[in-house]
Amino acid sequence: MTYPYGAGRYEAFLAACFGVEGAGRLREPVTSARTESGGTPELELQARWFAGEFGREFVGRDGERIEIVQFGHWNRSAGPDFTEAAVRIDGELRRGAVEVDQSATDWEAHGHGINPEFDDVVLHVHFGGRNPTSPRFFTRDSRHRAISQLPLELAGWEEPAQHWGHLPIAKLGRCATPLRDMGEADLEALMMSAAQYRLMRKARRFSAMAAAHSESQALFQLTAEALGYRHNKLAMAVLAQRLPRATLGRHEPEACEALLFGVAGFLTARHYESAADAEARRYLKSLWDHWWRFRDDHEPDPLNRPVRWKLSGARPVNHPQRRVAALASVANGWDRFQALVRTQSGGKSTAWAKALSAFLSAQEHSYWNRHYTLQAKPSERRLALIGKDRVQDLLGNVLFPAAIGKQPGLWIGYLALPGSVSNESLRRATQRLFGLHQARSKTLTKRYWQQQALLQIYRDFCLEDASDCRDCPFPEQLAQWKVG
Repeated sequence: MTYPYGAGRYEAFLAACFGVEGAGRLREPVTSARTESGGTPELELQARWFAGEFGREFVGRDGERIEIVQFGHWNRSAGPDFTEAAVRIDGELRRGAVEVDQSATDWEAHGHGINPEFDDVVLHVHFGGRNPTSPRFFTRDSRHRAISQLPLELAGWEEPAQHWGHLPIAKLGRCATPLRDMGEADLEALMMSAAQYRLMRKARRFSAMAAAHSESQALFQLTAEALGYRHNKLAMAVLAQRLPRATLGRHEPEACEALLFGVAGFLTARHYESAADAEARRYLKSLWDHWWRFRDDHEPDPLNRPVRWKLSGARPVNHPQRRVAALASVANGWDRFQALVRTQSGGKSTAWAKALSAFLSAQEHSYWNRHYTLQAKPSERRLALIGKDRVQDLLGNVLFPAAIGKQPGLWIGYLALPGSVSNESLRRATQRLFGLHQARSKTLTKRYWQQQALLQIYRDFCLEDASDCRDCPFPEQLAQWKVG
């Protein structure tokens, strides 16, 4: 199926605005970014590496050919980040650990070079790229053996981490006038192309993760991220990586639920002692009855490898413990969920989306239907485990991108998705692009694809601009955009 405008047109538009560095971003899952890795949490870099977002085949610091045969496992205690990895370097298969750092200098700064626990490392991954003018730093273990280095350049997640919570002030941009004067057909073409570009980037990310692990694991991690909302997206990704779907699939539902809460760090004596009532304590005890059997094999070191949750800033119904409960519920119905995602739409993409929406909306739990946390008293009202807005976001951000590569006809169903509740990012985008023209903003955000288009344009231009609009190429380039 040929889309009416195509993601490629928007990609070419970016190339015209930014030159060659803006081109090719759709074709590759990860590319060079305009920013260095400074400020990006190391845990995020590690999670992205393990997910396979950067690929599997690379060229090392000294020109060696590097292939990741298996990414290994998250280390639960002190030592290298990933153990039991297999890396082929210039044709030689090496088994051992992989360390992922923000900078090449972190190896020595963190004392890895004199720590025998790191002698098993076969690859040192670090970020910041290959700047030929920078001093050369070597990676050696405590026995003075050289370790291959893999320098990577950083590209942000769909919402760049450096911008989360630090969005520019939403004032009217220079592009507002040319956008206002743009013909309706031209504006729709621009937005539809931007929406397709955003959708295809997400589809490429899914494909890269599936190639690194499996389609099932890629879907599981992306579902976990979406359930985590903005504040705990990373924590949920790490949880899904430390307890992959294949591991959870070997256990009964109650054990699966206990594993997720235990590895998340929510099954401690403190949680039990602070439980508000007998019902909460009974539920915690039921989790503990399973967790104690797995604890020695799965509990992360609380000092070196905790899952870091952000407990403030979210509505009570979105507390991280409820997000873990939602993930457990979906995981326990995984075969059905995955079958629905893989179902051929047969031209009925709206029905495909409705079936998935019904599955997600039907998730419930006898405890979480009435509780905000593991310690809370019961709520007077019933609480949805996965609310309507979260279902919508899962469809648009995870499920359509995961399936559209094999079923391009799903684009019709994607166009039919209604818009989600406006959030801070979308409000800033519409105010920047359209000002306080509420009628037009409302018209251009009715559908989910329209919202995604505006967020993509805002990301590619407003969030990349550091000149207070003065040097942004978007307003002038708009004159070149025509249907056809």
